[in-house]
Amino acid sequence: MATTTSETNDSSRRANVLRFALTGALAAGIFYVICWLGASLPIGPATHMYIALFTTAAVSSSAALIQGLCWSLAFGLIAGSLIAFIYNLLAPLDRR
Repeated sequence: MATTTSETNDSSRRANVLRFALTGALAAGIFYVICWLGASLPIGPATHMYIALFTTAAVSSSAALIQGLCWSLAFGLIAGSLIAFIYNLLAPLDRR
């Protein structure tokens, strides 16, 4: 009968930077579209400062959607990459 050990391979603990980058980009992009839809539809009082982070166009315009979505995706790529890179950089702390 085969036994398994509790030790895991170092490569299995490392975060995949590309996967984190794409996850960050998709999450930021989806959140931006949801915020833009909220700004376009008269649902209730809300500030749209997240949209203003990525574009100077009118909040409910299609230009704001396109320009802001592109910048939001780029921000998500950078943020996801940084999170994975720092996670991998701090991996030696896990071996204590």
